[in-house]
Amino acid sequence: MSESNQLAGLPAERVVGAVQVLVRLRRTLERVDTGLSLPQYQLLSMVRSGGERSARLADKLAVRKPTLTAAADALVAAGFLEREADPGDRRVVRVRITAAGLAALRAAEEHLAVAVAPLLADAAAHLDGGPDELLACFDALGGALDRRFAEHRARHLAAEAGSAG
Repeated sequence: MSESNQLAGLPAERVVGAVQVLVRLRRTLERVDTGLSLPQYQLLSMVRSGGERSARLADKLAVRKPTLTAAADALVAAGFLEREADPGDRRVVRVRITAAGLAALRAAEEHLAVAVAPLLADAAAHLDGGPDELLACFDALGGALDRRFAEHRARHLAAEAGSAG
């Protein structure tokens, strides 16, 4: 594997195996009929806590702004999101989840949890620490993703500041 220096000391074949499991898990989630695509679910989930700028959401989702706009358009048309101008800068558009969007998000989360819970329970049964150990691994992975996003965002902002100056 040519990128072994980026594997942080982890065995390459185990990392490849983890990637394969994550891809299979994503396929499992994609097959759950929630009424939302996974990108729509992700977008609603990120907007749940309050109005978000479209550019920041595109960054968080690791997609280009036109891709985010298309996904947001579909959710606006469905009545799950609404757009609003930023009071401090009318050029900035924020998206906000609606009551219908929140209900759709909660229903999707329930369906996804029902689909994944048996897999997690089965996996946890094979760990000495049981469910706590398995869920702690997901918490740690979520934290790593959050840190990676924060680092990416800081580099992006520094590059923007450098090109503006």
